[in-house]
Amino acid sequence: MKTNFRLWSTFFLGIWFLYFSVSCSNIDEVPSKTLQLQWEKSTPLPEPRAGHAAGILDEKLIIAGGTYWEGEKGNWTQKLFSSSTHAFDPKNQTWERLPNAPIPFGYAAFTVVNNTLYVLGGYDGKQESRKILSLKKQNGQYKWEIFGELPQTRLFGWAGTIDNSIYLLGGVVRFEPLDEIGTCCTSKTATNQLSILDTKNPDDGWKTLNPYPGSKRWLFSAETDGKNLWLFGGIDSSKDAKNPTRFNDALRYEIDENRWQKISPLPESAMKATPLVPLYIDGKILFMSFSKTVWQLDLKTMIYSELTSLPEEAFVDRFVWLDNKIIGAGGENKIESRRRRSEWTFIGEYK
Repeated sequence: MKTNFRLWSTFFLGIWFLYFSVSCSNIDEVPSKTLQLQWEKSTPLPEPRAGHAAGILDEKLIIAGGTYWEGEKGNWTQKLFSSSTHAFDPKNQTWERLPNAPIPFGYAAFTVVNNTLYVLGGYDGKQESRKILSLKKQNGQYKWEIFGELPQTRLFGWAGTIDNSIYLLGGVVRFEPLDEIGTCCTSKTATNQLSILDTKNPDDGWKTLNPYPGSKRWLFSAETDGKNLWLFGGIDSSKDAKNPTRFNDALRYEIDENRWQKISPLPESAMKATPLVPLYIDGKILFMSFSKTVWQLDLKTMIYSELTSLPEEAFVDRFVWLDNKIIGAGGENKIESRRRRSEWTFIGEYK
């Protein structure tokens, strides 16, 4: 009996020692340092522009449309609107020219659904647009089509995707430049409307959901985590474009409940760096700013924190999460004033 007890004791001690050894080895394998966000500049955008559409198609970043200026420092003469389309391959870090859009456009809302880029509204240089354009690969070639129309014109709105549906939020109804050459903008026609379109059943049309609460605004930040919509900040320049009213509030739209709720507002230091460009990654929303600073909101703790800054000051219209990298290109920079369009392509990676 004593012999059996000793045998069993030895057996269990061996199992415990093996478990403890494996556990310790697993602990040693955990990185001793938290991964840090690191940035680099990649191949420049061939035709620098801002106010463009952007999204991921076939594992490439697509840049379409947008605006740029004729002239030079101290003598910018006219804002022009583009129909150019380019694709950036993150694997070899090269740009490829794609077919032009059927019309030039800038300041449109945009999103990707099922590997199709949708461009909603915008301005073509002469008039506001209600058109919905789509870009996708057909028979090995990229092709633009006119998918449909919006119920009304829309600029500076935000579009996001959940399942097969497009959510269109806010913006303005008219292009309201400050002068004849296109200097932007006031927001007298701002709307707080939220609408949804099922791309699988477009004939059902747009359905109106609860508008966001509070003051109407533009240049807000918005993003989706696949379950909710998130709205941050924005400005009201309807009365004074040079000294607009700035908002630091943040809102979450619960899709299942068709309800908006207030969440933790933007920190004051982040507000100083607006406008902010958001990107959802694995339970967090990152905000890239015009002042290089990068902020993060943890959606579990609702705590904001600051990350590694961008290498240059630029207002990139959209960043994407592609090939485990944060990628964005074009937009405005502060060299020779904001009318200078940025050729920089930024790549951020956790290392």
